[in-house]
Order: sequence, then structure tokens, then C-alpha cells
Amino acid sequence: MSEPLVITPEPAPMRQPGIWLAGVGLYILLLSIGTAIGGEIGNFTSASLSALPFVGLAILAYFAGTSFNWAWIATGVWLTILIGLSAAYAFSLGVVNIVEIPPGGFDPNNPPTFQPGAFLTMFALILGIFGSIGIGLLTLLPPIRRWLAQFLSLDPTSFVHSVALAAIVTITLLMIMPLLVTGQPPLLTLVRIIGSEELNAGDLSSDAQLRSQIYGLIWTIPAAFLAVGFGIRRNLSATMLRLGLVRPTFNQVLSGLGIGLGLAGLITLILPLMDSIWQTFGWPTTDHEAFSELMAFAISPIGALVIGVTAGLGEELAVRGVLQPRLGILLSNLFFVSLHAFQYHWDGLLVVFAVGMICGLVRKYTNTTTAAIVHGVYNFVLIMLEVIAG
Repeated sequence: MSEPLVITPEPAPMRQPGIWLAGVGLYILLLSIGTAIGGEIGNFTSASLSALPFVGLAILAYFAGTSFNWAWIATGVWLTILIGLSAAYAFSLGVVNIVEIPPGGFDPNNPPTFQPGAFLTMFALILGIFGSIGIGLLTLLPPIRRWLAQFLSLDPTSFVHSVALAAIVTITLLMIMPLLVTGQPPLLTLVRIIGSEELNAGDLSSDAQLRSQIYGLIWTIPAAFLAVGFGIRRNLSATMLRLGLVRPTFNQVLSGLGIGLGLAGLITLILPLMDSIWQTFGWPTTDHEAFSELMAFAISPIGALVIGVTAGLGEELAVRGVLQPRLGILLSNLFFVSLHAFQYHWDGLLVVFAVGMICGLVRKYTNTTTAAIVHGVYNFVLIMLEVIAG
């Protein structure tokens, strides 16, 4: 007989589903109004869609395993949809590196053509995607979870932790698969073919793209709170403690500033050496020209400040605040790295991995707030160096 997926029931939620259903209804109403109005309001409400899949999964998982048995089924359906959409997204971007897209972008009168060996590469991509899903779902098996619990701070009998582990492992592998199979970061391929302006739909101004970063952060903060059970398992103070969001001490602020500055300086000095090593071995490197075009909207003092705050706080809150306390420094950081695999080659991902590990250690020995300072200062300095160089 196979072991059950969960052997420990979840604690009862602090609030009944009726309140949450009302909240879902209000969110749908706001999203519908924003979509109907369009413009800046529409951009603001649509920015929530990037966080919605993960938040929805977390909320359903918290209710599952209690007396609300419907949430078990709903969680399984939501997880299936999330993995399916992630797989489709990874496959569609991977195909960008497989077909020959005409200059200027997709044209019905001039459809893309397949490169030599494209079908073999596409088969490998499909195989990699299904393999990623299979490996991720293996973590749902109790023996696998118990083994991983030796290294991670998760409860192998918790339904919430089980769902989070399966989702993060699967998505991490899926996001890396296009680069692993095709050998090129797909977003940079699109930039080279159709340009960054065509890639960024809607209002293409730099100010608009910076505002979208701010909107994303505004939605990320409540999403992180909900993802760790605010109003379901935890009150506000417990949620802040779980996320590591605290008022840093003066020494922690200074440490964050110093580490961020030192990290930016160190990476700036190391990059030429890395490029030299990569070229010596004939390894492909990140297309810096295409990447600069992709990030052109942020290359300004204001852009440096916005990216420093939004990426610094938003990414640290999501990765080091939500994930690291349960999934550990390494796994949460691999997820962080995978989110950059569409725009960096392996040399760039190595830098992202190193920066993420430093932020993870800062989070472990201090708090998420200090890690956000490190990350934000690092991003700000690097962008300002680009501004000065330009």
C-alpha cells in the first residue's frame, strides 16, 4: 500500500472561507474595472497577475487538510494549471531559439522557418519539460520529502510545505530548460530579432516601464504576506517575523550598505576576468548589447533607484522572505536564478547565483530587510555605473 500524501492535518484557519471568497470577488471586480478602463489603472491592476498564481496556490493549500475538504481538490487543480502554464511559457520561449523568426518579428505572410536539427531540439525541449514536471512531482512522495527534510526546514507531513516544494522545484527546472536545451537565453534572442520596443507591449516609454516595476512591487508586498498565511495561520506580527521584515539596527543598515557596495565593486572587477575565461574555453557568454537594450528603460538615475528598490525589496521578500525559511538557501536561490535564465547565459547566471547566496546568508544571520538593502544597493550601483559609462 502506498503512503498517504499527508499524515498531519493542518490547523484550522483563523478566518472562514466566506471572508476569503469575498476578497476574491473584490479582487476580480477591481481587475475587471482596471481592464475595462485601461490606461494606467489597467496597467496597475494587471501587474497583480504575476503574483496571483502563487498566492492563490498558497491560500488554497492553507485551507486544504482542514475541514474544508473542497480545498484539496481546488489546490490540486490550481497546481496543475500553474505547472501547465509555466510549461507552456517555457516551451514557447524555447521555441524562439529553435525557429528562424524573420527580422522585425512574427508576420503571417512570412512565417518562421525551422533551423537545421530543429525537430530534434524541440523533442529534447519537450522531453526536458516533461522531465522537469516529473522530478517536481516526485517531491510529493513522502519518502522523498522526509529525505529532503533532513536538509530543509520543512515539515514533510505538511500539505502546505509539500505543495510549495513541488511547485518551486518544478518551476525552477522549467525556467532553466530553454537555456539548457537550446543554449541561448530566449529573451535576448527576441531582442536581437524584433527589438526591445516590440518585445515590451503597450506604453513603451521608459517612465511607463518603470511605473510597471513599482506596480509589481505594490502587489508583491501583500502577496508575500498572504503566501505565508497572513489572516489564515498568522496575525500581522507573526507574519512580519516569518518574512524577516523588521526594523534593522543601525549596524545592520551600515552592513547592508557596505556589503551591497562591496559586492557591486567585486562583480565589476571580476566580470572582465570571467569574460576572458569564458572566451578562452570557447563558452558562450551573455549578449551584453542585447541585454543593455532590454534594460535600456532603467539606465538612468531614476531607473537605478526604482530597480534598486523594486528588485531589492520585491525579490528578497519573495525569495529570501517567503521561500528561504522553509526551502533553505540553496533551493530558494536556485529558484531565484531560474527566474533570470531567460535573459542571462550561464556566465550571468553564475553571478546571479553568487549574489543570491550572499543575500541568502545575510537573510540567515540578520533579516530580510538587511538582505533587501544589500540587493537594492547592488542593483543601484551597477545601473549607475552603466549610466556613467554611457
